[in-house]
Amino acid sequence: MKIFPSDRLWRVLALLLCSLAAWGVSMVHWRASWRGFVPFGFLLLVLALGAMYGRTVGILGSVIAALVFAHSMYEPVGSLYVDQQAARSSLAWMLLAGVSLSFLLLPPSASHHRK
Repeated sequence: MKIFPSDRLWRVLALLLCSLAAWGVSMVHWRASWRGFVPFGFLLLVLALGAMYGRTVGILGSVIAALVFAHSMYEPVGSLYVDQQAARSSLAWMLLAGVSLSFLLLPPSASHHRK
């Protein structure tokens, strides 16, 4: 399947949307009891974008979201280091689920223009 430049642009825009949404979600002051579940809820958005734009968007979206959450949501804010073990586990499970589900369930490259 030939990838057109417009398809690449849509994938880049999907990744940009994913990263901006992750940043927006991380700016919400979640209660400590909910912070561990936020990455799993966000994973639904990443997988939905991956279903529309392909496996690469699902994989890279998971990685970008995990980096944004580590940097902006978990203590110490402003660093990729995460203090709490539960938060590190939550991010690790999000990465594992995002990458593996993207490989197993999503199409290699989905075209934005469906025929």
